[in-house]
Amino acid sequence: MNYYISLILLIILNISGNPMLIAQSAQDTQSRNLVGCVSGNCQNGQGVFRNSSGSLYEGTFEQGKFQGTGKMTYKDGDIYEGEFRNGKMHGPGKYSYSDGKTYEGSFENGKMQGNGELIYNSGNRYLGSFQNNMKSGEGTFWFNDSSRYEGSFAYDKMDGYGTWFYSNGDRYVGNFAKGKQNGSGAYHYLDGNLYEGNFLSGNFHGNGVLTLKDGSYYTGEFKADNLNGFGIFYYASGDVYVGSFENGNYEGCGTYYYANGDRYEGDYQNNLSHGTGIYYEAGGEATRYHYLKGEIVGEGVQLAHISNAPLKDIKKTDPSTGVKEQQSSKASNDADVAKPANNNSISQSRVSVTTEVAMAGIAPSTLACTACKGKGKLYQSEIRKNKMVTKDISNGMGPRNFVTYSVNEIVRPAGFVGCGRCDGTGQVQVE
Repeated sequence: MNYYISLILLIILNISGNPMLIAQSAQDTQSRNLVGCVSGNCQNGQGVFRNSSGSLYEGTFEQGKFQGTGKMTYKDGDIYEGEFRNGKMHGPGKYSYSDGKTYEGSFENGKMQGNGELIYNSGNRYLGSFQNNMKSGEGTFWFNDSSRYEGSFAYDKMDGYGTWFYSNGDRYVGNFAKGKQNGSGAYHYLDGNLYEGNFLSGNFHGNGVLTLKDGSYYTGEFKADNLNGFGIFYYASGDVYVGSFENGNYEGCGTYYYANGDRYEGDYQNNLSHGTGIYYEAGGEATRYHYLKGEIVGEGVQLAHISNAPLKDIKKTDPSTGVKEQQSSKASNDADVAKPANNNSISQSRVSVTTEVAMAGIAPSTLACTACKGKGKLYQSEIRKNKMVTKDISNGMGPRNFVTYSVNEIVRPAGFVGCGRCDGTGQVQVE
């Protein structure tokens, strides 16, 4: 400790005893603190000038103002080298920020204005138009993950029409607002899937068409980047689902049309039949069941031989053109789907029996049901079907990625069901 004290005292004595060192030290201090012209000709010519904020300008002066080529070193460490006019950055120049970011391009009245290149210390890079120190107009922004955006900017954000090329090979073409996809646009997946429709804050939202690489496509409502609301899904297998969706799943009321003409009409939950539903066979038979998460609960009821005439032709929309084309199918869109046969057929069957008996002059009574031969039950064989469903396989990483796959399920179990013509009594009443 005494050693360091002695050393400090020795230095002080040497300085105080050396007039030249004292003078030099005073001159350096004065130079560092001087506000105004430090050296040279700061009126008209070359000079060095320090302003009241501590920034130092070295360059050309004209009538006491920075004019021409010069260099400004700011107190916070930023540096500008380039052209000046009337004391401000004006013309071509380069601005180096203390954090490593650099801008090289055009300036006007002290601000980035016109074309230039801004390189961020993160590795991001922008090349394009600037206005009032912000990205504005047409430009290209390269992200450090190798993705890039080409298009319009406003107030320093992607805004207007543009194309975003993603690092995984996907691309979005359409409208932007405040840095996110907003409005109409198209999202092209690298694997061939395509979404065309409305966007909100970067998500599929509103009406749109999702076309999958296997040829299947959905047209309807979207929300929060997924199928939500009413829609129609046309599958490449020929199957069609018409009804409600929630988070990409069948949810609520819907009708599933199988390619062979069969259909299920009823309630869904999480892609599974849940609630009351009726399974219609192409041949005309219909059976009502109660479902619990895809499982049939209790005994079904056969609704007699209800007419199941072929549905109207679908006016199927071509997703690439938006033009509706006429084609034969067992299902159709929301405007043309034929309504399923109703229970009036049952009452009509009963009326026909009553009429026949009355014509024969028989007094009102009951007869054995001809459908179940008086047993009140009918036997049905098992029917299994492959139902198409859609799934997002992105696992929350990046944009949604939809695929379709089939689920094998029992739509009609083997066993006895109640007869719908006689309500399971085995008898029909005639008057």
